[in-house]
Amino acid sequence: MYTETMLLPALPQLIHEFNLSYNTSSWILSAYLVAGAVMTPVSGKLSDMYGKKRIMIILILIYTVGLIISPFSSNFIMLLISRILQGIGISVFPVSFGLIREQFPKEKLAISQGIISSMFAGGSVLGLAIGGTIVQLYGWRLTFFSIIPIAICLIIIIIRSIPSEKKAFDISRVRNEDSYKKFDFRGAILLGMSITSFLLFITFLRTNTFDTNYNLLESITIPITSLLFLIAFISSFVTFLLCERRTKFPLITSSLFLDRRILSSNIILLIVGMSMFTIYQTLPILAQSPYPVGFDNNAIQMSLVQMPFALVLLVLGPLTGLIITRIGQTTPLLVGTLAMSFGFCLLLFTRLNELYISIYLIILAVGISLTNVSSTNIVMVQSSFEQIGISLGISNLLRIIGSSIGPTIAGLFMQTHLFLVTVSKNQYQYFPSTTAYDLIFGIMFFLSLSALGISLLLVKEQKQTKIQS
Repeated sequence: MYTETMLLPALPQLIHEFNLSYNTSSWILSAYLVAGAVMTPVSGKLSDMYGKKRIMIILILIYTVGLIISPFSSNFIMLLISRILQGIGISVFPVSFGLIREQFPKEKLAISQGIISSMFAGGSVLGLAIGGTIVQLYGWRLTFFSIIPIAICLIIIIIRSIPSEKKAFDISRVRNEDSYKKFDFRGAILLGMSITSFLLFITFLRTNTFDTNYNLLESITIPITSLLFLIAFISSFVTFLLCERRTKFPLITSSLFLDRRILSSNIILLIVGMSMFTIYQTLPILAQSPYPVGFDNNAIQMSLVQMPFALVLLVLGPLTGLIITRIGQTTPLLVGTLAMSFGFCLLLFTRLNELYISIYLIILAVGISLTNVSSTNIVMVQSSFEQIGISLGISNLLRIIGSSIGPTIAGLFMQTHLFLVTVSKNQYQYFPSTTAYDLIFGIMFFLSLSALGISLLLVKEQKQTKIQS
């Protein structure tokens, strides 16, 4: 998250240096996301088979190679390859959560998982605080140089300090146990095709309303391309489901879908991903848009408006783990989804000034932190020991998909609902209108209410289970 947040201010430099269109430049972020989404369930399954520590080291090695290639990229293709390698590396997250499940006693799972979750916000805080300055003074290449030594040190620390898993499956056990005899390569390929085509469908929904070079041919070909990827997604996903039902050793077992608590928590995590990255996409544009819709801030002022959001996520992650340890998972989940709904409700109806926006973001950060840690903890506890890697991989996958859907929906509304501003004499510029932000925050308010409804059902189910026991 430190690298990603620091990279965002560098996008204009990358567009200029590699002579990219705005549409092409989106692949700097999209390639990373697509690679991570495809590899997440695969790495989770491999970690179940061969051990969490071993797969974690391999994935971070791949990520480090991607970091090393990036600053030496002499063309866009080379940069894209490095971003794909980094995307493969981010599939380490479900592996690390699975390692927590193996290494920590049950009463400490929520605390340790909350600490790791808070590091997402920690990276964002560092990126918001120093990223723009580094990019402006030293260029985008130093963004990667600054993180390479840390990644190398991290690999050494993992090798020396993390003990071997208590029940890791070595190669000989993999060969001897029927449940781990075969890796479902066909399922992995079909799932990868499904995820890739779906995210490409989302990506090609974007249009370049602000781009003066946007032409009629693009306006026709982009929807057609998006429709083709949608058809590819539906066909490949249906084929994947049919093959998994007939496969003796499926990549994803049906129990991961049939468990009501896991399914409910995964749906909530999808909404959490949408919420976080909708904020990341929308608030910088809102803060820097002119009055009366925005607040006419500069980049530094925008960072200050959004900083409380990241700081609360950083602090509240470990605290949420403590809360869950004391009172259980469902109550923090209920409070979290309620806070999310309230925060988006305030953004929908009362966007008065920057101070109010920061306060609303604090409320949202409280809700997102409680909801994220609680939902992930439910998945972690409900999943069997042998399936924890792939189960958390699916959860992380849905969060990534939500993270890609949220900004895309926000971008579509901002591009289709504009108002004209006179910048100077004979110079005009379009900005998202009030209607665009009302639609964005209205949809997120509705989705947050849906998450609240799901959490209420989980609370009711838990009470019924206690009564029956």
